[in-house]
Amino acid sequence: MLNISKINSADSVLLNRISGKKKSISGNTQSMPENLSKINSSNLQAYHPSFTATKNKKTPANTSKMPSFNQQYKIINSKLDKESKIALNNLKAKGILTDDSSNDGSTVIENLYKIATEERIPGLNDGLIISEVVKALDNPYSITQKFGDIPQNVAQEISNETGSEFPQNGYNVISSSCVAASMEFNLASRKPAEFARFAEGLSGTDYSVDKKVKMSDFSEGTADGIWKLREFNTTSKIESNWDDVTINLHPDRNAIVRARVQTSYKDPNERSCVDVLIQSAILNLCSQNSYDALVDERSGKFNPDKSGLTDFEKNFGEQVIFETPKISVVYQDIDENGYLTGYNCKPEETKQHILKSLELGQNVIIGYTHLDENKKVDGGHEITIVGYEQDNEGKGYFVCNDTDDEIDAPIKVSEESLLPLIHHAGISKEALSADDVVVEPWREILENIKSSVA
Repeated sequence: MLNISKINSADSVLLNRISGKKKSISGNTQSMPENLSKINSSNLQAYHPSFTATKNKKTPANTSKMPSFNQQYKIINSKLDKESKIALNNLKAKGILTDDSSNDGSTVIENLYKIATEERIPGLNDGLIISEVVKALDNPYSITQKFGDIPQNVAQEISNETGSEFPQNGYNVISSSCVAASMEFNLASRKPAEFARFAEGLSGTDYSVDKKVKMSDFSEGTADGIWKLREFNTTSKIESNWDDVTINLHPDRNAIVRARVQTSYKDPNERSCVDVLIQSAILNLCSQNSYDALVDERSGKFNPDKSGLTDFEKNFGEQVIFETPKISVVYQDIDENGYLTGYNCKPEETKQHILKSLELGQNVIIGYTHLDENKKVDGGHEITIVGYEQDNEGKGYFVCNDTDDEIDAPIKVSEESLLPLIHHAGISKEALSADDVVVEPWREILENIKSSVA
């Protein structure tokens, strides 16, 4: 039984560190849990989106003006290079192009067609956008959080145009976007049509995408939902039934600058222009529309740090993006000095929460800590668990995706190595049993904030 009756105040301070702070261990494979290995290519299909794409029960989008599938395919294909044409054909063969797992019922190919035929933001290239979308859908493990480096002369031009002081690092930053990149990966792997819809809307002249959700997806009631919509500074509309909500998601204005740079100067293992737009939109939503993609920093009321996201912010964004009620469960007990002192439940309980979520068809984004020899937290990172395997000897492994490891395939981490390092995880309410008593780590703080502004 999970019984988290009190969350140590130190947990609240450390959450931003574990949810994407720049002092993370991301990218350092020597710091990853032991028994880390790349999934054999023969097993890759088991963790591929074509096997998880599902039909959407929402009202289909209005496609009366759309040409036939073959006509759309021909126009889209004409925009692509040889490599991207292969990826597009792969999506066709796997049935992903007709997947309609989007918020409005539109399909992958319909959104690709819109990118090919409708106006894009100046400085972006429709063919390149389509190329990046189809390659990401063909292999979501290629999605990365790594910011691209900006040439010196371009960085100076950016500073002049934006009126910002030219920084010493020339806008070349260490990415804190592991949470957003993990959500982007989940979109591509679990909801291909929604991923394509995001790419289309965010690269279009509206520079945004509307998300229709239920108030119950992200709140515990109407009053709580209205409070969150206001405190997260959302552009939203509540319908007359007081449950259906439309939230407008949009990147910060400087994300356009980053996307244009990646359009012209992208190097291998760097983010694509599509990655920039989707990750920036997610970070902007989670940080109360305070994110600045140029310097990878945010402000906002829920995080004392300029980088990364708090656990509460991550959970709000995940619920909105995936329209699924989740609870951010904290598993480690961290004292006021940042030392690991114990756990809030047994490893087997943590494992069962994850396995139940996987059984429901949901990937699990976890935040794990990096501990020094004295068990003090000195960094953290977010990765996504997508599966579970056992070897011939019965040893268990979590199958994971890390958006910062430069490996474009799933990896395996032994459960005995990973479970003790998990600080928190976004667990679907459906995956928690009636015996699980959970107090979210930000609950007490939020209640204090609500009381102070009441």
